[in-house]
Amino acid sequence: MKVYFAPNTSDQEIVERAVRRLVENGINKEFIEINYNTHELEKGDLYVSYDPPDLVIRNVYEKKSNGLVKMNSSAMIKL
Repeated sequence: MKVYFAPNTSDQEIVERAVRRLVENGINKEFIEINYNTHELEKGDLYVSYDPPDLVIRNVYEKKSNGLVKMNSSAMIKL
């Protein structure tokens, strides 16, 4: 499983706080990677984006043969 975190900000403090919040919510820090390329995601991976003031967690439920990744929102975490 991969956890792609797309922070959408260059503020390093926010990025660090977000990673801490993800870890507090049960995500192994070793799986968290800052990456915006959704085409690299596979079924079962998580995609996390920062939508102030929340982190939006999306679950990848399908990847088509043409590379299209389908996701649904599964949780929001207050930052």
